[in-house]
Amino acid sequence: MEDTKRNILIAIDGSKNADYAFEYYCKKIRYPHDNILFFHFMDSVSTSNDLKESLEELYNLRGSYMEGLKTIFRSKCRHYGVKDDHILFEFTCDPPEPGKAICAQVKRYKIDLIIMGCRGLSKLKKAFIGSVSDHVIRNAGVPILTIPLPKQH
Repeated sequence: MEDTKRNILIAIDGSKNADYAFEYYCKKIRYPHDNILFFHFMDSVSTSNDLKESLEELYNLRGSYMEGLKTIFRSKCRHYGVKDDHILFEFTCDPPEPGKAICAQVKRYKIDLIIMGCRGLSKLKKAFIGSVSDHVIRNAGVPILTIPLPKQH
């Protein structure tokens, strides 16, 4: 079974929840031949004439942020023995909701499993705004592993 090639999407956002989900995957369920798609959803930016001067700076900051995430996760992959040729990064803001964007990658990359951290929204917040993981679980069509942070005792 460990020779099986799987395409794994790991949702990343720079949070400790996403970091922990990746570490859990590496320690508990990763196979050596897994292909990993690190996926990050970026909020889109609406522009007005007043903001156009700042757009270039904003795009430069965004580019630096994306490169920083790539550097961090490449380093973590090396630590866990994941080879560079098994790593891919996707950063997008289309479609404009993170849950839909994650689900769109399933067909595009033939994803077998989605791994994501979860923040544990309160029932009230979940009722009003929903959660990304809830949307993905209902719509992705592949197994989803949501990994909460460990409880502090």
